[in-house]
Amino acid sequence: MFEKFKSMFETEEKTNSKRYVSCDYVQHGFNVDYEDIKMCCLNCHEGGGRQILIDNYKGERIDWNKFFKQKREMRELNKKGIILERCKGCILLQEKEWDDEDYISFMVFNHWTQCNCKCRYCFTNEQSDFFNQRKNYNMYPVIKELADMGMIRGGGEIGFGGGEPALLPEFEDLVNLLLDCGCDNIRVHSSGVKYSPAVERGLKESKLMLITSVDSGTPETYTNIKRVNHFNKVWENLAMYASKQGENKYKVKTKYIIYPGYNDNKEEIDKFFELTDKAGIKSVILDLEGGWYEQHKYEVPDYLYDLLEYMEEKTKELDMKCVELYDRANHMKVHREEYKKLRENKEASVSDEAGINAEQCKESEQPEQV
Repeated sequence: MFEKFKSMFETEEKTNSKRYVSCDYVQHGFNVDYEDIKMCCLNCHEGGGRQILIDNYKGERIDWNKFFKQKREMRELNKKGIILERCKGCILLQEKEWDDEDYISFMVFNHWTQCNCKCRYCFTNEQSDFFNQRKNYNMYPVIKELADMGMIRGGGEIGFGGGEPALLPEFEDLVNLLLDCGCDNIRVHSSGVKYSPAVERGLKESKLMLITSVDSGTPETYTNIKRVNHFNKVWENLAMYASKQGENKYKVKTKYIIYPGYNDNKEEIDKFFELTDKAGIKSVILDLEGGWYEQHKYEVPDYLYDLLEYMEEKTKELDMKCVELYDRANHMKVHREEYKKLRENKEASVSDEAGINAEQCKESEQPEQV
């Protein structure tokens, strides 16, 4: 029954000890996508991630007994040293003591695509007609049932992606429900265009983190990337959110996605950090545009590595104690030397081949001896 989840490679069978390699999403999490429920939302690693748990999902009532049975089967595989194929190479895998209880503490909501920005790098651009015609489905009744069963626990991480969360009709109710359930690490990725009372509540209680990807320091670059004219409004809302933070003053984060050809210069970055500091924000997230990175990750030019290092130095200058590298930026930094060697070997191989071809041409051009 569960063969489809098995990896093509298996390590030597281990004991049934609770210490084994797994991850929080295999153990106690899921990702609600726009067409199915997946294990997680990571896809940058070798295995590709996003293992499907429930296919073709549209908000129906979930058979939680069946769902948790599936989770238990996955955990049993991990205990034997068998890693799911799609989890292979994931940065979230770790060896530690895991519990065997059935509950959820890690959730990602990505089940809508409507937005008040039109970012050039958005995945919906490739199928704009399809996504523009899509209708949302509601997750509040499903999560409410899970909460009523006592199966939601704090201590994990809840994420809102989308789409723009503030445009989701059930967003305010869903956030308030999760806060009432004791969820104390809610991450909301928002454009910052529409102000949210539920987000404000979460910030006041220091249980919610707001992440806004401005990707610019000037109105011109913002409009060029986002293709809407909300630059000033976004910074005004960010300053308001920052002023509402409770004891934890690092819950509002600005994000800068380096997008080669659009914002990959120090002048734009300097202005971004200046506005971030002016808004009273002391926490930033750095990343590289996903589509570009997937096409060029083995050939990333040195100036982009240098730019990432420059941005990290800027955070130190401004005494920003909370700096986070997202999936692509982290992957790029970790694998820099490895990919550099691959490039050098490739260039050396091409050079050697060119030399051999030149020598062969030279020999063929010599006159025959009479």
